[in-house]
Amino acid sequence: MDYRRRQFFKTALGGVLTTLSGCAAHDRSLSHCPAAVSDFELSEALGPLPVYRCKSGSGPAVVLLHELAGMSPEDIALAKCLAQEGLSVYVPLLFGEPGQNRYLRRLFSILRPGRLRMFRASTSSPIIGKLREVCRRVSEHARGPVGVIGMCLTGAFPLALLGDGVRAAVLCQPTLPFNALFMRPIGAQRRVLGLASSDLDRAVKSRIAVLAMRYRNDALCPAECFRTLRETFRERLAQIEIEAENGEHSTLAGDLNLDAFTDAVNYLKVRLGRGEPAAENEISKTRWQTM
Repeated sequence: MDYRRRQFFKTALGGVLTTLSGCAAHDRSLSHCPAAVSDFELSEALGPLPVYRCKSGSGPAVVLLHELAGMSPEDIALAKCLAQEGLSVYVPLLFGEPGQNRYLRRLFSILRPGRLRMFRASTSSPIIGKLREVCRRVSEHARGPVGVIGMCLTGAFPLALLGDGVRAAVLCQPTLPFNALFMRPIGAQRRVLGLASSDLDRAVKSRIAVLAMRYRNDALCPAECFRTLRETFRERLAQIEIEAENGEHSTLAGDLNLDAFTDAVNYLKVRLGRGEPAAENEISKTRWQTM
């Protein structure tokens, strides 16, 4: 059966969601929310990682985890777009420098031990512990619950961060783990989320509703990955799959889909307790469905 968005978010207010049917960016987001590193301020008090807060943001706190290329112009633009929708946006710098968009250089830099584990099926990346501390401090700083958006390599990380002040998780095209030769998940990698069982258990026990999105036929985020999400979170998962035109991958940043962006903002506002979602967009083609 079909669901209108407003009915979906009324359900989400009760804490339950229904199921719905290359990180190298294409610059689609830049025209919507032009932004620069100067639009952000560096905080030294929000944990063991550098954290950049969008100066123009206010409202519920959202931690945005950037993609493989780093804190790129596209991810900076996404943070600005979120801030313009009434959210306080914090961007931890996981590697590289703000504003850089050097895909291959960033890939080789994160292969070093102690950052991300990209190839193992059932283990979490060491950086997750640091991100938990960032989220805890952001929650204290904002004096309220926090939402987390993960994208590409960090796509599944929000699951490991649920609890301890984190009350919303948006999973955008989770990519880990993947094969180093083919640069995409293959075999059993297609069916897992790149997290340790203890982190998945943490997410399941949290009872928090989760939003996940991907472009259909995205080889970097295969359908089997989303099947695992459905089997794990069942009625707590809202799933958006977007028809792709030219091999799109980055749902909210480089290959920005405006309908998915609206859905993500509404989900975050509902889960973080800031009023009713916005009215349905007239041009929206996203359909909310139950299985």
